[in-house]
Amino acid sequence: MKFWNAEEQDTYDVVVVGSGAAGLLAAIAAAKNGSDVVVLERSALLGGTSAISGGTLWVPANHYMLERGLGDDREDALRYLRTITKGHTSEEVLASFVDHGPEMIHFLQDECELEFSSVDDYPDYRPDLAGSVPGGRSLDPKFFDLNELGPLREAVRPDTRLPFSMQEYEQWVAFTRFPWDELERRQEAGLASRGQAVVAPLVKTAADLGVTLVTEARATRLEVHDGRIAGVSTADGARISARQGVVLACGGFEWDENLVKQTLAGPIHARCSPPNNTGDGLRMGQRVGAKLGNLREAFWSPMAVVPGDQHDGRQAGTLLRFERQGPGSIIVDKNGRRFVNESQNYNDLTRAFFGHDPVTHEPEHLPAYIVFDEDYLERYGFLSHRSGQDLPGWIQSAGTLTGLADRLGIPSAELQATVERFNGYARSGEDLERRRGDNAYDRYWGDDERGLPNPCLAPLERGPYYAVEIVPGAFGTCGGIVTDGRARALDVDDNVIPGLYAAGNTTAHPMGGGYAGAGATLGPGMTMGYLAGRTVTEDAQQPLPAAVMGA
Repeated sequence: MKFWNAEEQDTYDVVVVGSGAAGLLAAIAAAKNGSDVVVLERSALLGGTSAISGGTLWVPANHYMLERGLGDDREDALRYLRTITKGHTSEEVLASFVDHGPEMIHFLQDECELEFSSVDDYPDYRPDLAGSVPGGRSLDPKFFDLNELGPLREAVRPDTRLPFSMQEYEQWVAFTRFPWDELERRQEAGLASRGQAVVAPLVKTAADLGVTLVTEARATRLEVHDGRIAGVSTADGARISARQGVVLACGGFEWDENLVKQTLAGPIHARCSPPNNTGDGLRMGQRVGAKLGNLREAFWSPMAVVPGDQHDGRQAGTLLRFERQGPGSIIVDKNGRRFVNESQNYNDLTRAFFGHDPVTHEPEHLPAYIVFDEDYLERYGFLSHRSGQDLPGWIQSAGTLTGLADRLGIPSAELQATVERFNGYARSGEDLERRRGDNAYDRYWGDDERGLPNPCLAPLERGPYYAVEIVPGAFGTCGGIVTDGRARALDVDDNVIPGLYAAGNTTAHPMGGGYAGAGATLGPGMTMGYLAGRTVTEDAQQPLPAAVMGA
């Protein structure tokens, strides 16, 4: 174990397992209530998946949107969430998130010097559903100067991407339009954006409050004493006691192949999270009788596997956003046919990959590919590749669609017919097949500068033609320990497990079976982390409930 800012000790008031945004915020909230807190991080770096995420928080009725004159309503938010989560999340947890989310955002501003701006025109991911709003619930973190961390800067998980905000991404649309020289100057100056701009100020606040930050400390078991959770033991045999309780916020299980195969509704072919998310919190909870929920679900995302893109030495997936949503690219399956609206939100889109042929018992659509032409590549590039550069091995190309189909091993006649139909939709502006561009979210990621009938649709008609394999991926699982609305872990009989709290992807996440909008991982997860930190200190002042573990 490596102690970054304090001497080692074996007893604290509160032990937090996991140093992502939810865990750090739990630690800060408990410390602000006077508790002596330690954060244990399994890896060598603080920040977890949060540090390399988009850093956006989705929180209804936050004060930033209200100050901008963007209306919101509690009942609308709950109505929308009930539909999105498909009944997987209790009314108590949904109401707690909606009621305490704005309070959590105020806490971040007032106590952590962590400020945001509302993305005013970023619609909820399902604008067709009742209770959605056209913008403001998604919050973009302000840039943070990493130099303020001092020696702790080297403890925070780095982001290999250059610093830019979600709102800048919205303005520039495609990577070919980014001011790369300016972004490099920001990076050299120590500016952080997105997930690092959330995690870094939380690390600083925690350290300033005296929270002990420890890396290379893998918690593996919960210690039980007198009917309550009283600490943790680690992989190297250490025991760390907790006078008040333990908060589990140590990520999901997307990197554990066995758990993925046993539980999830679909396959994970790529991951963009750190590889230490192997279900430690889930197992610790199971051993003490915690109730589990939502285990079939993950935060799904379509990805490409680009050789060399790694986290901690493991091959990682690369999330595809504008690459599939920009006008002039389509997704086809192994039969050469479109099977999904390419512009819809990543969580819903990826579910379309899960189908199986009932006759062959093989995947119905995999392998699948993004197909685009030279005009698209010249305008937008594709991830790091630009027109005129030597073609990397992960991009296939041919002078004609027939030649491309032959390279991919898919029916050439079907691919040709698919592109011809799509080109007709692009010219008319109406996708009769998949309704791409029919709603505000689709159009948000289109290209308004081209004057197209539909900003999401452009024909593919100038060779050479290109293809990149697209696979079902996830940036985290969202099933695990079931909690009440105060982030207290529940047992299989729905009784509170004294001394155990949980937040983030270790839990049956509040988003349940859906994804409300940009930041729907961090917003609810951090709200429950904030409540966990408050509740563990408040519960410590109460008598032990009559119904305890094993009673």
